[in-house]
Amino acid sequence: MPWIQSYTPIAGSLGMSALIAAVPLAVIFVCLAVFKMKAHLAGPLAVASAIAIAVLCWQMPVKLAGLATLHGAAFGLFPVFYIVVTTILLYNITVKGGQFEIIRASLAGLTGDRRLQALLIAFCFGAFIEGAAGFGTPVAIAGATLVGLGFRPFYAASVCLIANTAPVAFGAIGIPVVALAGVMGYDDGGLMKLSTMVGRQLPFVSVFIPFYVIMIMVGWKKTIEVLPAIIVCGGTFAFAQWGCASYIGPYLPDIIASLATLAALVILLKFWQPKTTWTFDHEPESKGKETHDYTGGQVFRAWAPYLVLTVMVLIWGIPSLKNELDKSKVVITVAGLDNAIVKGVSKPEDGIKKVSAVKGEIGKQAAQLSPADPKQAALALGYNDLLALEDKLLAVEQTLPTGAPVLTAERVAAFDAIDKKEKELQKQEKELVTAKTVEKDRFKALDKAVGSQSPVKIPAKFVFNFMTAAGTAILIAAILSALICGVGIGDFFQVLGKTLYDMRYPAITVASVVGLAFVMNTSGMTTSMGMAFTKTGALFPFLSPFLGMLGVFLTGSDTSSNVLFGGLQKVTAEQLGMNPLLTCAANTSGGVMGKMISPQSIAVACAATGLVGEEGNLFRFTLKHALFLTTVMGVIVALQAYVFPWMIP
Repeated sequence: MPWIQSYTPIAGSLGMSALIAAVPLAVIFVCLAVFKMKAHLAGPLAVASAIAIAVLCWQMPVKLAGLATLHGAAFGLFPVFYIVVTTILLYNITVKGGQFEIIRASLAGLTGDRRLQALLIAFCFGAFIEGAAGFGTPVAIAGATLVGLGFRPFYAASVCLIANTAPVAFGAIGIPVVALAGVMGYDDGGLMKLSTMVGRQLPFVSVFIPFYVIMIMVGWKKTIEVLPAIIVCGGTFAFAQWGCASYIGPYLPDIIASLATLAALVILLKFWQPKTTWTFDHEPESKGKETHDYTGGQVFRAWAPYLVLTVMVLIWGIPSLKNELDKSKVVITVAGLDNAIVKGVSKPEDGIKKVSAVKGEIGKQAAQLSPADPKQAALALGYNDLLALEDKLLAVEQTLPTGAPVLTAERVAAFDAIDKKEKELQKQEKELVTAKTVEKDRFKALDKAVGSQSPVKIPAKFVFNFMTAAGTAILIAAILSALICGVGIGDFFQVLGKTLYDMRYPAITVASVVGLAFVMNTSGMTTSMGMAFTKTGALFPFLSPFLGMLGVFLTGSDTSSNVLFGGLQKVTAEQLGMNPLLTCAANTSGGVMGKMISPQSIAVACAATGLVGEEGNLFRFTLKHALFLTTVMGVIVALQAYVFPWMIP
């Protein structure tokens, strides 16, 4: 019999259950921020605490907890860590081929000012890579690039993490927003409205991020010196992000905004430069823009690896090519975990009410069907069969003990029979809708009523889609870059070996962090924390971005956070009489702030900048900024809920 998720296992209290569920997060927080442990040690400790709580408090079988952790660890290594390794490999190849010095010189030739280089690389170039690839790639590439230019590793990592907040919601060709729309059950029109709503929240933060990043980096006085560049950078990006999200859709805001901002900044620098050129204390005083003897061809060759990377990532995003390559994917069912956990199991007394509701909807639909139409007459007969199955389920429900969710063989068999019949009926309903015999949403209420009866089985499948993975596009770019940079086969494999060796500790960190997220998700611990957030009433619009931030902190992904909490945001908003567009958009807009404190992102940033072992210090640094920026987003969402509701499409 499948194991049933529970959300109030601690004395039946949601509050107490949520507090206990937060213990693994407290463990990783204390280990990183207080004890200053290395992330590859803190991660496994947090996983161990999560497994212990899942087994002892949530009564999750040990086998399921272990399998869920291993499933998450596998996902952490592929595709997540695969992206990191290939990105660092690409960077190391440019260094090995002697091209990074030319990149450094070309940027220094544009400006020798580290503040402006941070805007160009961390904000503009990072946003472009986020829009094209996402999933940790921009922080890795931009961080490694800044270090190569001479930035202190800690500055490079922190600047890239904070700058990466602006584009995350529309990253990887809009995947976070598209996934959120799917969770909410929206069609293309709903997706466009959701994109518009995010486009009316995030630009208010995006316009501020360039100023905020430079302020953190150099302080108020030195920030004012480059205010023209900051205004051009923030204003161009925010305006383009708003316009694209509102009128084109969620797929291209980052790419269009980043390219527009990069072009605007380069044009500005042709006519304006700061009075003083700022560099780090450990560097000799700069005399302004550097001059170099590299030809245009040499500069183009040096930048070619990143041009190849951009082209490969964009090609890999072409739907037709992706669908063709995806035919080679291998889907591995996690035996013993797949469909072994169910959620949404109702109490028998609630099941009786649901049977009554379904029978009422069947009666309404059957009364509207025309017996003169053969297809409608066939559907009516199908409804009679469904009524008979509902009666069988009712008989089972009446024999079960009340007061708690329960699954018996008889109840499962009744649910399965209804699900099978419902799928058959949906095909008939679709035919009628397609033929325009009935209106589009005619059967929506019945389908929803039937769907709410059955428990939801949680699938557990590991998808090995090597050919369509973003990491493969980056790997091909790395191989092509080796040819461009003149790195031979022997040197290529030497660089590859060194890269893999250097990444051994980050691999442990990423695998353990994603394993932590999986065991918390499958046990129901994450949902318990999410449900606790929803009990805040009128404060919920302000707190909804914090729920998104929590999801990204847990999973390392705005997409995963939207899948995790999007449904909760929608249901809670509807219960409170609010437009769910507002709070669901807030989940992704607030979630971007969690990116800078996610252990997964911090591990990537440290690996890319040579700060392995300094994850705790970086976490403590970014935490206060994440909380501040999420608070700002909370205020924006609250104002849109109560003061400027006209901003909701």
